[in-house]
Amino acid sequence: MKYQNPALRDLLASEYALGTLHGLARKRFERLMRDDADLRRNVMEWQERLAPIAQAAAPVNPPKHVWRKIEQRIQPAQSKISLFDSLNFWRGLAMAASSFAFGLLLFFGLAPQRDALPTYVAVLADSKHQPIMTVRYVQGTPELEVKVVQAADHAPDRALELWSLPKGAAPQSLGLIPASGTIKLKLEKPRANSLPDIPALAVSLEPKGGSPTGAPTGPVLYFGPLLKI
Repeated sequence: MKYQNPALRDLLASEYALGTLHGLARKRFERLMRDDADLRRNVMEWQERLAPIAQAAAPVNPPKHVWRKIEQRIQPAQSKISLFDSLNFWRGLAMAASSFAFGLLLFFGLAPQRDALPTYVAVLADSKHQPIMTVRYVQGTPELEVKVVQAADHAPDRALELWSLPKGAAPQSLGLIPASGTIKLKLEKPRANSLPDIPALAVSLEPKGGSPTGAPTGPVLYFGPLLKI
């Protein structure tokens, strides 16, 4: 299939935004979007056009059996999986969350800008899909910016630690972050250079001062895919 055809790209972007692109075709399109900023921009433009339609539609509650099936899938896993398993779970969800993340990027004014340095942005949300913080990294710079948009509530003797989730490798700490406000984290060059290849970020709750082991030890509170814009 010739994905460089403008008419085809626009058609696929519209179907993706509408939710009518299903199965393998949707997964293939999401893989294409990861490395194609223009395609992601096309999707966001369609989402903006369709937003008034979504707002006008009456909400529909899902049937009770749908919630029961969701609970059956989630509850057993919560009692058995380790933190590393849960991080793998978030990694697997990263691409599935892309459409949600695109909408949040628009909401926070983080839409792509032409003729700018390659920039990577993540909107980290909690388990209820509430956005908690944004993370921005400009490729080639030695730091990333974390901005808390909704104050995180945790005990004063605990700390929030930001992690990158590389493919097929252990989580890597990017530093401690505050429960409110904005912070710029300095990154060592190897870690900064690897960020463009990171599919997702997560925040865990750690002892004061950070993880004592160099690996996550507490629950994962927030996560989100890292997207090139």
